[in-house]
Amino acid sequence: MTRSAALDRIANLIRFGTVAERDLTRALVRVRSGGLLSDWLPWLVPHAGAGRTDWSPPALGEQVLVLCVEGDATAGVVLRALYSDDVAPPANAGDVHRSVYADGAVVEYDAAAHALTATLPAGATATLTADGGITLNGPVTINGTCDISETLTVAADIDSSGTLTASTDVVGGGISLKGHKHTGVQTGSGVTGGPQ
Repeated sequence: MTRSAALDRIANLIRFGTVAERDLTRALVRVRSGGLLSDWLPWLVPHAGAGRTDWSPPALGEQVLVLCVEGDATAGVVLRALYSDDVAPPANAGDVHRSVYADGAVVEYDAAAHALTATLPAGATATLTADGGITLNGPVTINGTCDISETLTVAADIDSSGTLTASTDVVGGGISLKGHKHTGVQTGSGVTGGPQ
């Protein structure tokens, strides 16, 4: 190997660049570094075994590092990512972990405030599926309508500051509100007996 070729390999060990092309089916990108365009390279991920916890492909134009084994750009991997003048950090507090998505959705945990928040853009939906059941421990506040499609069982008192409406009937202590009868009915100012 000539001295020039050896220097080129050393220069290619680590290169800054930006993502120029993506092949999401194969999970590969090409990186532009100066006037050079890399081969198709994989990007590094946190986990790639039976548990795969992250699918968030590099964005076009995202600033990255290319690490090339022995300076060979065909054997490189992409280490992401670097903030830039065009893409600022999503937070500037030491106790905040924040994920910002391309559509404006934000998921954040503030360790100092002990607060977890998820804010989705207008029209977005969220679905949590667990056919074994879901348990919420702690007070729950719902701002908005709540539709329940199956039986609701409550093992505590219910306080309502509004009207409770039932389209069929209300049964309390085995007595139907709609179909119960009263004993001791009489005209005048008398009071009926209790419902049956």
